Amino acid sequence: MRHHSFSTAIFAAGLLTGATAAQAANESWVSGTGTDAGTCPRTAPCRTFQFAHDQTNNNGAINVLTAGNYGPVTITKPISIVADGVEAVINTASDGGAGIFVQAGGGAVVSLRGLTIDMRGSINDAIAFVSGAALHVQNCVIRKASNGIGVSPTSGTRELYVADSVISDTTLGIFVQPSGSGGAILALDRVRVENAAFDGILRQGVFTTGSITATVRDSVSAGNALTGITADETAPGTTTVMVDRSASVNNGDAGIRSEGAGATIRIGDSTVSGNTLGLSTSGGGVIDSYGTNQVNGNGTDGTPTNVIGMK
Repeated sequence: MRHHSFSTAIFAAGLLTGATAAQAANESWVSGTGTDAGTCPRTAPCRTFQFAHDQTNNNGAINVLTAGNYGPVTITKPISIVADGVEAVINTASDGGAGIFVQAGGGAVVSLRGLTIDMRGSINDAIAFVSGAALHVQNCVIRKASNGIGVSPTSGTRELYVADSVISDTTLGIFVQPSGSGGAILALDRVRVENAAFDGILRQGVFTTGSITATVRDSVSAGNALTGITADETAPGTTTVMVDRSASVNNGDAGIRSEGAGATIRIGDSTVSGNTLGLSTSGGGVIDSYGTNQVNGNGTDGTPTNVIGMK
């Protein structure tokens, strides 16, 4: 570590603080022909998400002007990245080992829209959500990563919202694994998870005393080597998943699996077909059915633990 006199350090810190305050903007812009310099206004866009992130105020937005490869990026603040009508690609990993590494403050809300994250078959995650209050992923394509989206809080409760997106050819599609006292709230709406080497959608609460609550609506988990949708909870916490108007089909193991005494999956108006096993429970896990599902055409269809009424 370099050593400076106390007065010199204070003077330098003052200059840096003043520069940061002067340079930060509520809106920054990137372009495939931009340059990482200045404050990234629309008239002089920057080249990478990371540089633009560092020039953007809390609760500001990074906007994509033209098609290009803009990543990776480590997000440490509440911010939005928006690509509407242009292809914005990330295919290399940040220092955190992900295309997008979200390590923001406890109250931060991060929004990602219109991105293509292709990790080219590497061992890196596409999106790693480690800290922050909530992550919104909309209209994104994620492929050829380790975890498509990984959520791994060690304390507090993280919220993940994914809509109108495709996750394909990953090791795990959406992988939620809190530890310590961490928990998670998830909502997936019109999401396709396809061709994972293991599970498509896995909520695993075995390492936490916290709880996981999730909803999967109007979504598909298909062609995964193991299970389409899994809830796994053997710790003191609970994992509860609602599957509504969705399909888990053509998976190499189970369509829907509930493992452990703390795991409950409720299914309604959904299709489970073409899997080696349709519905599978073990270790006290529960699958509640509203009696409105199509569970057939599997190697073994299985049966729900309970058929429950709609209120």
